[in-house]
Amino acid sequence: MPLLKDYLGSLVSGINQARAMADVESAKIAEAYAANSILKNFSVPRFKASNIELDIPIAIDELNEVEEKNYQPIDNKSFNSYAYNVFKDVLRVDSFDRKQSDLLRKRIAADTDVLEKDLKAKEDIRKSLNKFATSVSRFFITATKNDDKEIQGKLTTQLQESLISKIQEPKKTIDMDNTKVLVQSHQLKEIPPENIVRIKMTLVEEGMEWQTIERDNGEVETKLLPE
Repeated sequence: MPLLKDYLGSLVSGINQARAMADVESAKIAEAYAANSILKNFSVPRFKASNIELDIPIAIDELNEVEEKNYQPIDNKSFNSYAYNVFKDVLRVDSFDRKQSDLLRKRIAADTDVLEKDLKAKEDIRKSLNKFATSVSRFFITATKNDDKEIQGKLTTQLQESLISKIQEPKKTIDMDNTKVLVQSHQLKEIPPENIVRIKMTLVEEGMEWQTIERDNGEVETKLLPE
């Protein structure tokens, strides 16, 4: 199946070649007119297209999805703040002492950086978040010398449940240029009308001509410029 860009490009190229063939034919007619004593006084007919409108029916055969290039899975500042608040909620405290707070914030920030790298490397979101939650909760329990395994389990679970919605999955967009399409009439006849896409294109002729420019130093330069 052709790519959409190749199919549309071939149509435009074909029309351009047809236009060139018309000019070649006009040149032949001009030569014939010049050789005829009567026709040489007539104007030479020349085809010129002002606008060409195309109405092209196609059907999508295969969509080409591409992921965004600059994938940002999390807002680090907001994510870190949510994670910190989970600790306060689970432990039912309004605040930690300065030392505990600094240790926890630094650890959350460090583990968030690791989580972000994992997500950008297309690691599984839930597994990566579980790794983050387990690491930061285990660190806090060890740092505060709290051997309550139940609290650690609650922290890990609550971190995962609260933070999963803060992670953005990679956005995918449709690359229309590299989308495969059906264009043959016998193929389109088998497709329901509601699944047919119609592309409307208007081609406007803008000619180019060779121009010779002579510089002050006598150098001659030839350029292809718009008419």
